[in-house]
Amino acid sequence: MNVAPSRSVKPLEEILEKHRAAITAKHRVRNAAQLVKLVDAVGLCFAFTAADGLAIPACFDHLSTSDADRKWGWMWGWKDELAEKKRVYYGPVLARKPTFVSMRLLPVLYATFGRAGEPDDHVEDVRAGRMSDIGRRIIEYVTQRGESQTRRMRSELGITSKDGRTQYDRALDEVQRLMYVARVKAVGEGREEYNYTYDLFVRRYPEVVRAAAPIASAEARVRMVGRALDLAGALSERQASKLFDWGEGAVRRALERTVAAGTAVRRGTGREAIVVLRRYAGAD
Repeated sequence: MNVAPSRSVKPLEEILEKHRAAITAKHRVRNAAQLVKLVDAVGLCFAFTAADGLAIPACFDHLSTSDADRKWGWMWGWKDELAEKKRVYYGPVLARKPTFVSMRLLPVLYATFGRAGEPDDHVEDVRAGRMSDIGRRIIEYVTQRGESQTRRMRSELGITSKDGRTQYDRALDEVQRLMYVARVKAVGEGREEYNYTYDLFVRRYPEVVRAAAPIASAEARVRMVGRALDLAGALSERQASKLFDWGEGAVRRALERTVAAGTAVRRGTGREAIVVLRRYAGAD
């Protein structure tokens, strides 16, 4: 009796590595225009190196040079140039690390917060303990003064001690991560004078706020999780929570809706369970 040979099923991790490598191989970057093309194609990526355990594209993996100094030199200039021209968005919005977001996807990311774009939107985050007092003061300062240089703002807020400066830097990241404040441009020459200007996100990107208005926050979160899943091939709840700082409940619901839509399947249980793209569901 002839017995049909058993079908060889590749391990899931091998398949996912191939999936991610194909993205890296497809986009090679040697100039600012090619970086924009990369960001537009993937939607969101780490601006420099990846976060541990998160298989989201990182720009350093796509730079067509093995010279580390050249990589840093390219990216340091491009992040300022391209963000100022609004060709890409730059801010600490993915896993609290410097991130590029395509202008097409930016309204969806903003919509995940479910805001109306009003001057007092931040008050609820302050009351809920999601924002520090320095973060509140930065928002109120920029609201009153308009586009402001970060060093001048820190000085006028009376933050002079070493610990205070550290807390200020964290708060500045915080208000960018929550998309209340956005970087505008680099100013100053030399190490001592070099710094950035910031403005309210709603003033810097009014077109993004308008485009985000019709998108429900739950829908936006599903779309962002779906984009990350397309890039990584699979995500656990723990990984998704590290990527998107929405709270565990919101992340879990977004993953559940993604599975319910049929584009992905869940494997395992608990926070370590993974959601896998449906086309890879048959892997071991």
